[in-house]
Amino acid sequence: MKSIPTFCRVCEPSCALVAQVEEGQVKRLQPDRDHPVTQGFACHKGVNYLAIHQDPDRLNTPLMRQGSRQPGEGQWQPQDWDSATADVAGALKQILEAHGPDAIAGYIGNPTAFNALGSQAIGEFFMSLGSRRLFNSGTQDCANKFAAGEAVFGTSTLHPLPDFDHTDCVLIFGENPKVSHMSFISIADPMAKIRAACQRGASVYYINPRKIESASPKTGEVIQILPDTDLYLMAALLHEIDALGRFDEDVLREHGKHVQELRDFIAPYSADAVADIVGLPAEQIRALAAEFSGAERAAVHMSTGVNMGRHGTLCYWLLQMLSFVTGNLDKEGGNFYSEGFYPAAKAGRVRSDEVFCSSAYGELRHIRGALPGNLLPDLILDDDNPIRALVVIAGNPLLSVGGEARWREALEKLDLLVVIDLFRNATGEYAHYLLPSADMLERPDINICGLGMQYQPYVQYTDAVVPPAEERKEEWWILSRLLQQMGMPASLLDQPGNPFGRLEHMMSRHDLNVEKLKASPSGTAVLDTQSIGRFYDDFLQTDDKRVDCCPPLFAEAMALANAQFEELKQDAPTFRLINLRTNYMHNSWYQNVPKLKRGKHDHNPLHMSPEDMAALGLEDGDSLTVSNEYGEVQAQARSDDSLRPGVVAMTHGWGNKKTPGMTVANRYPGVNINALLPNGPGSFEKLSNQAFMSGVPVNISA
Repeated sequence: MKSIPTFCRVCEPSCALVAQVEEGQVKRLQPDRDHPVTQGFACHKGVNYLAIHQDPDRLNTPLMRQGSRQPGEGQWQPQDWDSATADVAGALKQILEAHGPDAIAGYIGNPTAFNALGSQAIGEFFMSLGSRRLFNSGTQDCANKFAAGEAVFGTSTLHPLPDFDHTDCVLIFGENPKVSHMSFISIADPMAKIRAACQRGASVYYINPRKIESASPKTGEVIQILPDTDLYLMAALLHEIDALGRFDEDVLREHGKHVQELRDFIAPYSADAVADIVGLPAEQIRALAAEFSGAERAAVHMSTGVNMGRHGTLCYWLLQMLSFVTGNLDKEGGNFYSEGFYPAAKAGRVRSDEVFCSSAYGELRHIRGALPGNLLPDLILDDDNPIRALVVIAGNPLLSVGGEARWREALEKLDLLVVIDLFRNATGEYAHYLLPSADMLERPDINICGLGMQYQPYVQYTDAVVPPAEERKEEWWILSRLLQQMGMPASLLDQPGNPFGRLEHMMSRHDLNVEKLKASPSGTAVLDTQSIGRFYDDFLQTDDKRVDCCPPLFAEAMALANAQFEELKQDAPTFRLINLRTNYMHNSWYQNVPKLKRGKHDHNPLHMSPEDMAALGLEDGDSLTVSNEYGEVQAQARSDDSLRPGVVAMTHGWGNKKTPGMTVANRYPGVNINALLPNGPGSFEKLSNQAFMSGVPVNISA
C-alpha cells in the first residue's frame, strides 16, 4: 500500500492528510502526522471525505436530460464529452447571440474556493462570455467581510487574525470553533490554541445565542446574546471603553480618520441602552468592556453567525474598531495580518467612485464580482432582460439560498441549466445537462484558499492521489473546453504545459515552484514571514494610509441600524431562528454520507429551549409548524437546554425530497430551513449583498 501526502479541501485550514492507495484505489485517509504545520490534526470532515470519494451515487459521465424536468422525472441520456460540450456550447452561443451576455449567469458554490485551477478557469469563462451576472455562495456566508475590509482598510483581502499564542483576552463572536474549525483564519486545531491560551491565564469569551460546544472550564465561557443584536453589543462595548478613557489617542491620531464620526455612532449605545435588546445585564456589558480594554493584549474574531445577520458589514467594521481603538491592531497578542506567499492585501485593493449601480431592484453593487444570490430567481422570472441560461459550478442554490419555492419556479423556467458537480443534487434535478467533476482526491492542487489568513503561512502542493474515475473531469478542463467549443480562447487548454504557471509566478517571490514543493516533505514549504509591525506601512491600502474609523459609505446602513434598534425596543420577535452547526452536516457537502444519518441525526428537528416547549405543550418528537411571511415547514421538536427562551435553531443543508440522484439524502430528506428565509429585493444587506439568514423571526404552532 502506498502513502501519498495530500490535504483537505472542505474548509479553510486545509489540514494535511495521508491517503493510503492500493491498486489505484484510495483505501484510507488519515491525518499527516509529519506535516510541519498541521502536525497530525485533521477533523472529521477531512477523514470522512473518503465516503464522498467512494460514493456510488457520484456522477461518472456527462448526462443530457430527456423528457420532463420535474424532479425525479424524465430520463438521463449518457453522452461523451465531445458531444456534451458541443451541445452546451452551442446552446450558450445561441443565447449569447440572441439575447446578449447578461442572459447567461453563473452560480459558484463554496467548494470552488478550495480549487486553485477551477477558480482561475471560472473567472476566465465568465469574463470571456462578458456576463456581469455572477452569483456565489459568499453572499450567504462572508461577503460582508470583503465589503467592510474594502471600506475600512482599502482592500477586500485584509483580515487581521487573533494572536491566540500571546493574547490575554479574546472575544469570539458568532463562531463555534470546536464544530466549524473557524473561518477567515486558517488554523489547524483551533481548540488546542484556545485551550493553551486559557492555561496561560487568558480569558476567552464566545458571544453566541447558544451555549456552544466550544465552551468549557478549560476553553472559555459563553456570553449568551440574543440573535442578530451583535452590532448593538459591539457599539456598547466601544461606548463603555471610550467612557473609561481607554481609546488609544496616540494610535487614533497617527493612523485613524473619521474618529469623531465613530464616536457619534456609538454615543446612543451605552450598556444601559442596549441591555434589554441584546439580552444581557448592563453590568455584564460594562465588565466585559473593562476587562477587554484593560487587558495588556486583547484580540477579536467573528464568523458566520454574525455575518448572516442584518448588519454583517457594520459588525465587521465595529469588530475592527474594537481592536484598533484599543491599540491592539498590529500588536503581539492582539490582531495581526498574516502575509502569505503573495501580497494578497494589495491584490484586493479596489478603487471605484461608482460603488453602486441602479437597477429595477434598487441600487446594487458587485462584491468581488458577485451580485446578491437572493436576487437570482427574480432575474430569471421578472427581469426585463431575464437570465435564460445558468451554469452552476459546485453549488446547490436550491437548498442553500433563501426561498426554495421561488427557486423551483425559476429553475424550471430556464432555457438552459448546466450543473457541474460530483452529484446529481437537488438543483441538478432541474438541469438540462449534468457534467461530472473530479473531486479533491482526483486533482492536483495548491492550498490557495487561506492566502493572507493562515495563522502559520505555508504553501502545499498535492498531486492527484488517484486519476479521475470513469469520465470525470476537472472543472478547469470542462469550462475551458466549453470556451473552445464556442470558438473562444481558453488559456489553460490553448497553452498546454504547466497549468500552475500563474500560481508559480505568485510563488516566485519566495523562490518556490511546483517541483520544489513536490521535493519538500509533505509537499510543503513553511514561510518565514514577519507580519507584526508592518500593518500600517505595508498592508493597509487606503489612499492616505489611514484606517477609516467610520466610512461615509456606511451612512445609510448606520441610519437603518439606528431605526431597527428603535423598532426592537417597541416590538421584539417572539421566536428568532438561527442556524445550528453540527458535526453531521457541513452545508450540503455531507448530506449523502450514510454514517452521518444514524439515530437522532437522520433528520433535522427544530431545537427549542425546554421553557418554550413547556409553554407550547410540546414534547420531544412532537410535530410542529414553523412559519413566517416567507414560507412554512413541518418539523419535529427537540428540547435543547443550550438555547435561551425565544431562540430556536435548525441545521442548514437538508431538504432533499425528490432527489433520487442522492440515495441517502433522498431517504432522509429532512427540512429545508431556507424555505423560511427572506428572499428577493430587500432581503439582503445593501453594502455587501449578504443574505439575512440568522435571527429570522418565525412563528411556531403545535
